[in-house]
Amino acid sequence: MSLFKPFFLALPLALGWGTAAAQTARDLTDISLELYQQANSPRALERMRQDLVNAPEAYLVAIDQPGTLVLASLRRLRVPALKYNVALHLLEARDSTGSHVWPPGSLAGFEVGRGSDARRFRSYPVRVGSTRTEFVEVLTADNSPLVLGLLHSYVHQDAELDPVLRTVKRKEVTEIQQVVVAGAGPGPREPLRELPLNQRAIARLFGSRAAEVDAFATKENLRYTDLAQVLRLVEYYNRPASK
Repeated sequence: MSLFKPFFLALPLALGWGTAAAQTARDLTDISLELYQQANSPRALERMRQDLVNAPEAYLVAIDQPGTLVLASLRRLRVPALKYNVALHLLEARDSTGSHVWPPGSLAGFEVGRGSDARRFRSYPVRVGSTRTEFVEVLTADNSPLVLGLLHSYVHQDAELDPVLRTVKRKEVTEIQQVVVAGAGPGPREPLRELPLNQRAIARLFGSRAAEVDAFATKENLRYTDLAQVLRLVEYYNRPASK
C-alpha cells in the first residue's frame, strides 16, 4: 500500500502497551486502516477526481504545504505536501510513495505548516445538525479538558435569476465558512457542539467555575463575542483544571 501500513501495524508492539491497551490500540488501528483503505480504493479516488471538477475552490489553502500526520496511535509522521479538501472532508497527502487521501477518523489528526505557525486539526465527533466525525481545527492545546475549535464547511449556491427579467437576483456564492465548536477533551467524549459567541452559551462550558472565569474576563476586559478573547477564557479555565 505505502510506507503508512507498517506504522499502523507495528505501533502497539513498538510502544510496549499492556494487553488491554494493546487491544484498544488494535481496535483503533483496524478502524483507521479500514477508513484509509476505503478512501484510497480506485473507485473512491475516481469519484474524488470527478467531484473536484465541480469544486475547484474546495481547499482550505489551495497550495500544497508541508505538514505532519498524527496517526491513530499518536505517532507523528512528517510529509512534504498536504492540502485539506473541505468540500470532500479529505486530507490529501503527497510524499515519495505517491498521493494518499485520509478521511476523518483514519487519523488522530494532522498539522499544516511547521513550528508555532502550524494549524492543528484533530478528528472529533461533532454534532452540528447531525453527528459525524470531522477534522476540527483545534485552537486549544492537545489534552485540554475543554476543547475550542473551528469546523470548516464548503458552501456553494448557484446564482438566482429573475424568472421574468432574467437578471441576477443573487450572485453565485462559493466560500468556506467556519462554525465555532466546543466540548470536553480527552477520554470518552460527547460530540463537540456549535458554540454561539455570547456570554450565556460560553458560561455553560465552565460549569461551577463560570463566576470565576467571568471575574477573569472582567479583570482583563475580555469580550464573549470575540473568538480570540474567548480562547483566552478557555485557556484560563484549562490551566488549573488540568493540574
